[in-house]
Amino acid sequence: MLTIRDIAAKAGVSVSTASRALNNNPRISQATRERIQALAEAEGYLPNYNAKNLTAGESNAVGVVFATADRSQPENPFFIDILRGINAQLVQRDYVLSVAISKTADELLKNVKAMVAQGKIKRFVLLYAHQDDPIAAFLRQHHLRFVTIGQPDDNANDYFVDNDNLEAGIGGATFLLNQLQVKHPVFVESTHDWAYEQQRRQGYERVAATFNVEPLTCRLGELNRVRAFIKRHPEIDGIMATDDFNGIEFYRLMREQYGINHFPMVSFNQSLPNGLTDADLHSVNLFPEKMGSATVALLFSDKEPLETPTPGQIKIPFEIK
Repeated sequence: MLTIRDIAAKAGVSVSTASRALNNNPRISQATRERIQALAEAEGYLPNYNAKNLTAGESNAVGVVFATADRSQPENPFFIDILRGINAQLVQRDYVLSVAISKTADELLKNVKAMVAQGKIKRFVLLYAHQDDPIAAFLRQHHLRFVTIGQPDDNANDYFVDNDNLEAGIGGATFLLNQLQVKHPVFVESTHDWAYEQQRRQGYERVAATFNVEPLTCRLGELNRVRAFIKRHPEIDGIMATDDFNGIEFYRLMREQYGINHFPMVSFNQSLPNGLTDADLHSVNLFPEKMGSATVALLFSDKEPLETPTPGQIKIPFEIK
């Protein structure tokens, strides 16, 4: 890889002069700066931003931490889109993305500690918001900057990016009962009891009460238990699920029992390719790339002041199609 010494040698100047020229130091004449900068560009020289940051005690990497609860999470298109939004913004700031994924909370914490101690990473994105999370507690204790995807319910001072999940739940349930004319819906959620699932369920229950229908809820998990639930409720004629994968899993079990097709369903994240299911699927778009971009904006708001209606918080809108 081309170094600053190579550029200096090609330009016939000292390393310090080449460095100052590339950093637009006014002590170097404009003509010399332009000559050295043009040479560096022609040679394909890339400055070592990490070395610059390490001089100040900080790496040019941002740690992105996945939750431990779902091993398929890194493969979920929703999170891939969030990472795409994060990375696009980091590239503009000459930062890179470093990922922490582990099977257990202890391993994950060890991973994050190593990123801080050995990698000098001081900025983090948590792709989740857990109550009593040891990772968030560690980052707070060491005064490290971080943003969560999802609203934390145990620390009002944490920065976060999220959707308005209560309103999204209301919007999704209204679409299911009004537009799709479902009379006996079921709300399908995971076993994790995520805050966003609770909020979407609350929105569903509010709308169910307005339409005077029973707010059935089914938590996925043990298959025989879910199958028994489906047998007890043959009246179900529509599904609202906390995400596309939960919805498709419940729909698969419904088909297994009743041989249905083109079944009305509203879910979230737009994670499924077109044609993957024969359900009448309407997925709520939560704009994950925008969430990723907004997360980086909050993360660097100490250097790049950011005006938000609520300091430290950004809410991303949703869309139902």
